[in-house]
Amino acid sequence: MKRRKLMTLIGGLAIAWSLTSNAQPPNPVLPKRIGVLAVSGCPMESNSLITRRLAELGWVEGQNVVFDCVSTIDRLDQLPALARELVSRRPDVLVATPSNLVRALKQETTTIPIVMLMPADPVQNGLLTSLARPEGNVTGVAFFGSELSGKRLELLKEIVPHLRRLALVASEHQDSKAAQTLEETFTIAASTLGFTWERFRPALASDYDEVFARIAAGHFDAALISPDPLTQQNAARVIELALRHRIPTVGASTAWAKGGLLLGYGQDDRWGLVRGAEYIDKILRGAKPSDLPVEQATEVKLVINVQTANALGLAVPPSLFARADEIIE
Repeated sequence: MKRRKLMTLIGGLAIAWSLTSNAQPPNPVLPKRIGVLAVSGCPMESNSLITRRLAELGWVEGQNVVFDCVSTIDRLDQLPALARELVSRRPDVLVATPSNLVRALKQETTTIPIVMLMPADPVQNGLLTSLARPEGNVTGVAFFGSELSGKRLELLKEIVPHLRRLALVASEHQDSKAAQTLEETFTIAASTLGFTWERFRPALASDYDEVFARIAAGHFDAALISPDPLTQQNAARVIELALRHRIPTVGASTAWAKGGLLLGYGQDDRWGLVRGAEYIDKILRGAKPSDLPVEQATEVKLVINVQTANALGLAVPPSLFARADEIIE
């Protein structure tokens, strides 16, 4: 009897200890941190394409992943310090675009993985030595650059056949190597297509009014908008000024034409953001950037805004209509 009572007591204590232990909360697993050096505003969760794809892959904001976002709006002149600040927080992965934001992060760390989202010509512009074998801490999704710039000028010449003077709007905050590549492309295209060109370099958001007033006063026949950080941050203002001054203008993505510019020609930003999220997922699960070849976008789209063409008194050639992926009526 005594033995049975003792065994019963021991069993009861074991069960009680087990229940007590099971009631203790498990050690919390810290969420992964994604550091974003943003060309636009924060928070990062506002970018639904990236966050939606990450959620599909099992990464839910506030549960197992958090975004640590630093915006460059009104602070592009502080870019090195902003990159340093973000790197000092030691996120699990860093994310940025365009080239100069990626370069700023790359100069601050050689160990934290960096996923680049659609910079143009990353090998030519010195961010990588190879797309197939990145060899460092940078990988992600890349776009074509110089090839598309030349094609944009050809398209603009088709719809503005009297093109003799062209304005290039590319701010002081454009990546220096990307700017050099772009200007080389313009020099070649100008010789081939028979026009002269001049670069306009806004340094502040407030400079765009003066820039477009000078382009109009100088009787430039058309303009090309370069996709640098300051111009991206002020896209709505740039479109409004181009329309107000009646300047035929081409932008470096389809969004520009959808917003009101005459032409938009570029690669698919939506595809790039979704694929970029997939790179983030792989790195958060332990992949090394050097083992992930950079993916170069291949699909290029042309959007023509016929409303703007009509307002400018321009006739869209049938051959251009036939090549358009989308027409804004």
